Amino acid sequence: MTRIAANFAAEFSAALTSADAPTNVAEDNVKESLTHFRQALNSVSNQSDQQNQRSKLPSDAANWLRDALSRLSGEETFSNAVVAAAEAENWYQIYNNDTVPHSKESNPMEDLAPGMFAARLIGPNRGLVQSNELLAGLFLLRPGLHYPLHQHKATEIYFSVSGTAYIQHGIDGETKLLSPGQVSLTPSNRLHALTMGDQPVLLLWTWLGEFGGRNWWWHRQKDGSWRRDAWERSEDASWIKTASEPIPQAEITALQSNDKPL
Repeated sequence: MTRIAANFAAEFSAALTSADAPTNVAEDNVKESLTHFRQALNSVSNQSDQQNQRSKLPSDAANWLRDALSRLSGEETFSNAVVAAAEAENWYQIYNNDTVPHSKESNPMEDLAPGMFAARLIGPNRGLVQSNELLAGLFLLRPGLHYPLHQHKATEIYFSVSGTAYIQHGIDGETKLLSPGQVSLTPSNRLHALTMGDQPVLLLWTWLGEFGGRNWWWHRQKDGSWRRDAWERSEDASWIKTASEPIPQAEITALQSNDKPL
C-alpha cells in the first residue's frame, strides 16, 4: 500500500511549524490555530492510501500544474511529497460552470470554474485517506484568476508552494501578498477573496470545522449596496443557488469598521 496522503500530511504539518502568516493580524492567533491543524494532520500521518479512483486534469490545467511544480523550492522531502500528491491524479473541478437548466440567470461561477481545481488527499467520500474531521489537499489556480469575496463555516488554511497569490480578508480589507513558504488562516465565516499573479498558483489547503452547508458569495451592486447568494452542493455534486438576500447597511458598516487597521 502507498502512503501518499500520510507523507503529504506529515510534511504539511512540519511546514506549518514556523511558517510566516503575512495576511493575518495578531488578533487571529494564528499560532494556536496552526497547532490544531497540525494535530489533525498528524492524526492521519500513519495511514495507508485506500482509495483507487483517479481523475486527471484537463490539458490546460495539467500545463499549469507542470509549471507550478517546476518552481517548487524547499526541503527535498517536502517537495517530493507535494509532487507525489499532485501526481496521484485525484483532481476535480471545484465548481460547475453550467447554468441552471431553463434559467435565464447567469452563473457567477461560469468563468471562475475552469480555472480552479483541487486534489483532495484527506477527507470524507473523496480522498486517499478517509476522515470526517479533516479536509486537506492541493489547490491549483490559473494565472490572473480572481476568486471573489465569499465565506464558509469551516476554518481554512492556505500554504503557498508555487506562484504568488493576493489575499483579502474582510469586505474592505487590505490585499496582502502570500508567497511560497507562507501561510494564510481564514477563521470561520470570515469574508475573503484571492487574486492570482501572472503564474499558476499551487496551494496546500486544509479545513477544520463544518464542511457542508452554504457558501455565501458577496456582490456589490451598481448602486453601491451589497447582496449575498448562498450556493450549496446538490446530491449530484453540482452547485446550486439556494438563497439570495440584500445585506443590511448596518452589517456592512460593522464589517468596514472591523477592517480598519488598529
